[in-house]
Amino acid sequence: MSGRHIAFFNYAAHGHVNPTLPVVAELVRRGNRVTYVVAEQFADVVAATGADVLPYESVVPKSWNTVAIPSKITGDDMAEAAVNHLAEAFAPLDAADKRLGEDRPDLMVYDAFGYASGRLLARKWQLPTVLTATTFVVSETCNPYAELAATMSPPDPGHPALARHRELLRSTLDAHGLGDLSNEEFTGAAEERTIAFVAPEFQPGTETFDERHVFVGPCIGDRALQGQWKRPDDGRPVVLVALGSFGYENQAAFYRDALAALADLPWHVVMSLGGLVTPEDLGPLPPHVEVAPWVPQLSVLAHASAFVSHAGMGSTMESLSYGVPPVVVPRTGEQDLVAARVAELGLGRAIEPDALNAEVLRGAVLGLAEDQETRARVKELSASIAARRGPALAADTIEARLAAS
Repeated sequence: MSGRHIAFFNYAAHGHVNPTLPVVAELVRRGNRVTYVVAEQFADVVAATGADVLPYESVVPKSWNTVAIPSKITGDDMAEAAVNHLAEAFAPLDAADKRLGEDRPDLMVYDAFGYASGRLLARKWQLPTVLTATTFVVSETCNPYAELAATMSPPDPGHPALARHRELLRSTLDAHGLGDLSNEEFTGAAEERTIAFVAPEFQPGTETFDERHVFVGPCIGDRALQGQWKRPDDGRPVVLVALGSFGYENQAAFYRDALAALADLPWHVVMSLGGLVTPEDLGPLPPHVEVAPWVPQLSVLAHASAFVSHAGMGSTMESLSYGVPPVVVPRTGEQDLVAARVAELGLGRAIEPDALNAEVLRGAVLGLAEDQETRARVKELSASIAARRGPALAADTIEARLAAS
């Protein structure tokens, strides 16, 4: 079915927006009309898909890589993050209510992290929905996060930030005529269909999920939309070092370790420094070490032999899509899970942050370069990801949901 109106809602972070872009481009190519509600800093890249953009003023940082995520997350951090994320998710609500209320969509698609406005309006207007998930998902019998949760100290339920969270959610639901819906019913609502941007081979317990979950895998569109990167003509293999679009505590030390590990190898080193580290923090650089605040990651990965990363799911899926076994140094609890899965499946090497030094990192990169078994597994997974045709499968899933409504 084509020619229907589909609304997308997403969270203001590259790892959440990027996988949806080729899906939206495919839906538009098929003749559907897409209205995409997104923070204004993403307006241009979303508009390039052919979608109509409804931008809003974000209340979270416009450049996440300028804010350092602490190495140890406290209960206070989690409580404050919860209310900030909800405030961000509701930031476009009034504008979306007005515009989409006058031009009612046939289907709502919203992100598992930034779902609040999309889910509220879908419930208010009784519309069918599709959830998009950018990392591991949970079934009735498989919860990849259970062990992680047991190691964390959750915030006190009486924490003032959690009280603000409850009050914001309650007052917003009431204001939109959903007073009979409890906070718990709203946040815990089961979805009829979830699109997971994780390769099924990478998701633990894939066999425990039914047809409500569709593992489309990484969705990577035209990498030129990120910008072009030209490989030098010196014949050196390329190693990319990047920590994604977020900033982290002790980030400069990470890049100094990477420089010490890699700078004297016969490789071309590309470092994406983010907003917390400058070239001056690293000292004099040899000509085969290229640094920038940001690089077009997909374009570099297309030429890379090695990738040193933070085990973000988006970066990990991109690396595996391009057949590059990653060396991952996780910085958060969720990234610990991704790193553990990389190691468990024999797709790369994982290094604990406390164990990171130049010698360990150098050994991991060189070891992977010679590890033909790992490289063969990654090549096989890369071929499987390509054969899955993620953007088309995601678009098929969305159109099937439309047809069933």
